[in-house]
Amino acid sequence: MITLSQLPGRTTIINQEEYLFFSGYSYLGLGKQEAFINLVKEGIDRYGVVYPSSRISNTALDLYEAFETKLAQFTLSEAAACFSSGFLSARTATEVVCNHMQVYSIQHTHPSSSAHHLVKKIPATQSWDDFLLEREQQNEFIFGLVADSINPTPGKINDFSFLLTTPLIFNITLIIDDSHGIGWLGENGEGIRSTLSLPVNIELLLNFSLSKSYHLNGGVIAGSQKWIDEVRKCVNYATSTPMMPALAHAWLYGEKIFTQQRKLLLQNIQYLLKLLTSYTFVANEGTPVFVADKKSIAQYLLQNKIIISSFAYPHPESNPVNRVVLNALHLKSDLEKLAQLIGQY
Repeated sequence: MITLSQLPGRTTIINQEEYLFFSGYSYLGLGKQEAFINLVKEGIDRYGVVYPSSRISNTALDLYEAFETKLAQFTLSEAAACFSSGFLSARTATEVVCNHMQVYSIQHTHPSSSAHHLVKKIPATQSWDDFLLEREQQNEFIFGLVADSINPTPGKINDFSFLLTTPLIFNITLIIDDSHGIGWLGENGEGIRSTLSLPVNIELLLNFSLSKSYHLNGGVIAGSQKWIDEVRKCVNYATSTPMMPALAHAWLYGEKIFTQQRKLLLQNIQYLLKLLTSYTFVANEGTPVFVADKKSIAQYLLQNKIIISSFAYPHPESNPVNRVVLNALHLKSDLEKLAQLIGQY
């Protein structure tokens, strides 16, 4: 366990010594981006630190309506609803759909969605065709399906092409958690939508944390007006305190900053891929996450003033996964030093 006493960026300080930081998330590096921080400060000056009111209050803050409208446009959805955390948005999306139909989860879906007590897990050994045959035999043609857009361990963009074979007799609500894709994946950071093709009988309901790319404490559900109306009736949304208004303000006006930082992040991914091409024990699938399949490499790098992510995930009893997580703040020289040490290991 490494304990930090300040916000890390491309580096962090431990015992008055500087370490390169390749852990955590904040893919766009916004926590150390001055222009973005100024937008947050501007929001604090206007709205304060917190707006302590439920979403169904008779004194609603117009900021949140503007924020949700732009989020809907950004995700190519009819409507959107924001929450104080990504976990709450994921849990609420699943819970709302569970109120109307049986919901199933595919393998490696985050517990915020898949651990809801009404969600049934599809066995890893069961094919999609066999699963659909089972649903047909049970006369179950309407159901929900929960999945993650990206498996952060090992940083794999999930392939949803198997859904294309779904017969039209089924109507499926596909609940995708795009926390690790939104903000950096796609031409404009639109996330998994940039790679997703769905048949007409599968309806998408997105949810995502704003913390992974945008460095904001908050979550979002985006989808059809019908589903967002249901979300807004849910106690999780209606009676909870919304996310910090200054953060919503920063997202509303930070588009140019996001574009700039996304470009830097993508350049870093490509450069480290080039540097590590010859090391077969390092895997990457086009995301900011590089997995190093060497048991003690985290300790070795730590001894050389580099911190990577290495812990059991998603459960405490899981095996530790060694991950190098890039952000937009990393310099070429940082990546070169990392690659050199990996090559010497």
